Amino acid sequence: MKASREYGRGATSADRGSHRFLLTKRTQGTRTAARFAIGRGATVRKLALVLAGALALTIAASSGASAAAPIVNQHTSFTQTFPDQVCGIQGTSTLSVVDNFKLFADGTFLDTSTFRDVFTAENGKSVVGFAAGQVSGPANPIQNADGTITFITTFKGLPEKLSIAGGPTLSRDAGTVTLADTFLPLPNGDLQFVSETVSGEHGPHPDLDSGFVLFCDVLIPALT
Repeated sequence: MKASREYGRGATSADRGSHRFLLTKRTQGTRTAARFAIGRGATVRKLALVLAGALALTIAASSGASAAAPIVNQHTSFTQTFPDQVCGIQGTSTLSVVDNFKLFADGTFLDTSTFRDVFTAENGKSVVGFAAGQVSGPANPIQNADGTITFITTFKGLPEKLSIAGGPTLSRDAGTVTLADTFLPLPNGDLQFVSETVSGEHGPHPDLDSGFVLFCDVLIPALT
């Protein structure tokens, strides 16, 4: 088990740390982009929609529902192809996603997801990003005294596998890890990434351990 460590604004930018370990919606049409895996961005955004009604649902569910029965159970499955940019390289991505999100009456959630993202550069070279596993934790973020909020999430499975299409593996993160992600809520409802603390790490996590630098270090040579 590795000691906990923290990435802040200077070490892990919102375009690195907060855009890995995630399944996050971005507005270019109805684009959904996946980078470094399963659940964090999906969890943050789903909770923004779900938590407003979760208390009422919990009260209603507590009277007769089984403790194991989810009060929210969402399933998403889709495939999309869209113009994309990876590590400054222009191309096209084809993304396939299956996501199952459950919120329980005890205030915890379980998000089980898989995705496969095939990125093809303009020169015809392709790489594949794949992830499969679960993320879980308390649904409600911690309210910090400085106005920020912190989400605690634990990942199990294969957060990231990068490979050349039809070829060898370039990088593979697998196992378990717990992340404490702190955000500053903005007036427009967005969340600004502040810092990330990593703990409970088991298994190889080379991209995570590199501060998400390895991602482009292995993909750029494969795409150029």
